[in-house]
Amino acid sequence: MWLLFRRVDAKLAVFGVFRMTRTFALLALVALVGCNSGSASPPPLFTGVAAPTPSPTPSPRALSGTITEFSSGITAPNQFSNQLTGIAAGPDGNLWFTENCGDQIGRITPAGAVTEFANGITGGRACVGSIAAGPDGNLWFTEANASRIGRITPAGVITEFSSGITPGSGPSGIAKGPDGNMWFTEIGGGGKIARIGRITPAGVVTEFASGITLGAFATSITAGPDGNMWFTERGQAGDPFIVEPFPGVGRIGRITPAGVVTEFAAGISPFALPVSIAAGPDGNLWFTEENGGRIGRITPAGVVTEFGALTGEPEGITAGPDRNLWFAEISGGRIGGNSLGRITPAGVITEFSSGISADAAPTGITTGPDGNIWFTEYNLNRIGRLQ
Repeated sequence: MWLLFRRVDAKLAVFGVFRMTRTFALLALVALVGCNSGSASPPPLFTGVAAPTPSPTPSPRALSGTITEFSSGITAPNQFSNQLTGIAAGPDGNLWFTENCGDQIGRITPAGAVTEFANGITGGRACVGSIAAGPDGNLWFTEANASRIGRITPAGVITEFSSGITPGSGPSGIAKGPDGNMWFTEIGGGGKIARIGRITPAGVVTEFASGITLGAFATSITAGPDGNMWFTERGQAGDPFIVEPFPGVGRIGRITPAGVVTEFAAGISPFALPVSIAAGPDGNLWFTEENGGRIGRITPAGVVTEFGALTGEPEGITAGPDRNLWFAEISGGRIGGNSLGRITPAGVITEFSSGISADAAPTGITTGPDGNIWFTEYNLNRIGRLQ
């Protein structure tokens, strides 16, 4: 999930964290890989931490494309709060989602029953954004505006952590690492340096900035197949709504468990604005390019291939149960610009829009424990399910 301003329904929008008018300060946006060529690839970078042990590969589950939307139990949206952004599968068999500047965490069962949790989140527009399951059986989430990391148990008990996080850094994406910790991005707006943060299950934070280009706007992060963490650097070049002076260029970053950062820009189109990233079933990383309407694939060796063009602007991306990648498209030409997309490891793209309400703005996306695709609808405050 990325810091940007855009016009949707005659409003400026910041996706992943919240929408707002010009009168508000620039704040963080959070939310929320195919076949190699025939040539031999260099071995992956040795990190000192073993790559995750592959689990037995389940049989692929076909998806029909049938979409259902759920709204009962979700707080109604208003102009500046509650829009849904991040979503993740929980260890309890449910889906957990964020209601960004409504400062709530939601839980939805596979049957569609919703419970919301707010007690424990410090009020005042904390702007909860990305959410991910942790190694400790809890869910962890970012608070972009408050510069905190939150933890919520399956019972709904919330704890916040701020010690060690640079004030105003804008925590954005978050993901579980191979080292048993949670890793998160800090967009670094307002002239601040973007960073990657690591937080232990006990709440001890370490920040890493060395090797990250000024103006990078680190946004989404995921664990790679090589034992490292991979993240997007959205950059700022070419975006008319970005008011800061840095000429950032979109990149993909890699950070080892020891904190060594490498950036990759070759093969990424100018002004592409990489946003979300996920590990694919083919051993590569896949990412969305919001400005170019493309999907990118990067190998562990750093070789990039782009696929597109899409009818909309892709946001979140996730590996699906069918061994393809699925992504959310937030604007464009299909039913008010709302669709989900599927891309195979070979780069074949299919878009689905039937069943998504007009102007829903799908944003976050994940595979649920029930084997379906679940996504957030930013504009309409609904959760969607694709079977």
